[in-house]
Amino acid sequence: MTYDFGGKTAVVTGASRGIGAAIARTLAGDGARVALVARSKDKLEELAAELPNDPVVVEADMASDDGWNGAAKAVLGALGHVDILVNNAGVSFQEPLGKNSKKNLDTTLDVNVRNLILFTDALAESLKSRQGAVVNISSISANSGSYGQIAYSASKGAVNSFTRNASIDMGRAGVRVNAIAPGVIDDGMWKTAFESGAVDREKVMAGMARSIPLQGRWGTAQEIADTVAFLASDKASYVTGQVLRVDGGILA
Repeated sequence: MTYDFGGKTAVVTGASRGIGAAIARTLAGDGARVALVARSKDKLEELAAELPNDPVVVEADMASDDGWNGAAKAVLGALGHVDILVNNAGVSFQEPLGKNSKKNLDTTLDVNVRNLILFTDALAESLKSRQGAVVNISSISANSGSYGQIAYSASKGAVNSFTRNASIDMGRAGVRVNAIAPGVIDDGMWKTAFESGAVDREKVMAGMARSIPLQGRWGTAQEIADTVAFLASDKASYVTGQVLRVDGGILA
C-alpha cells in the first residue's frame, strides 16, 4: 500500500542504514521530500542519490551533547518546515547488570532518550504549524527485556513514556505522536552484529525464530517502514499516543 506524501517534508534520523534507510526510501517513494540525518555522510549521500524529491543530507552525531541542535537547525534551514519526524537513531551495547560501563550507559541514554527528546523539542513548533506527525522507533525490549540489555531496555521504556506524554502536549495543536516497537528484525543492529562476527547469524536466527508465532520468521526493515508510513499518513488521523508492536506476535 502506498500513501500520498506529496508536498510534505519528512525527517529520518539514523537514516544511513537498515530500518532508517528503508523508512527514508518508503516516505520518499510516496512523495515526501526527506531529510536524511546520521553520522555517515558518505552513506547518506549514496542513499540520497537513489531518492526522488530532492532529498537533504544532514551529517550529525546524535550521540554528542549538542548534535541534535545542529541537526535541527540544518533541517529547518533546508526544508523550511517539518511535516513528519521519524526518530529512528539508536544504539545498543551488550552489558549485563554488574558490567555496565558509565560511558556506554551515557551514550545509550543520550542517543535513545535525551537527544531524541531535545531534537523533537527543537522541531515542535514547526510540527505544530503543520499539524504534523511524529513516529518514534522503540523496541519490544521495553516490555520483555533480554540478557545484557539493561540500558537499552530502560531507554526504550523511556521512549514509550515520552511518546505518550508528547502526544498529550502536542495533541491540541493537531500533532500526532506514536511509536513502533519492532521485534526481531533481520537488519539494522542485528545485521551489524552478524557482520562483525560477534554472533552466529544462523544459530541466533533459528533460536529466536522458535519464539515467533508468525511463521517463525524474523521481520524486515521494510515491514517497519510500511508501518511508519501508515502512522505518518492521514489514514491514521485519529491514532496518537500509541506504541504499536510490530513483532510477529512474539509478545502475544
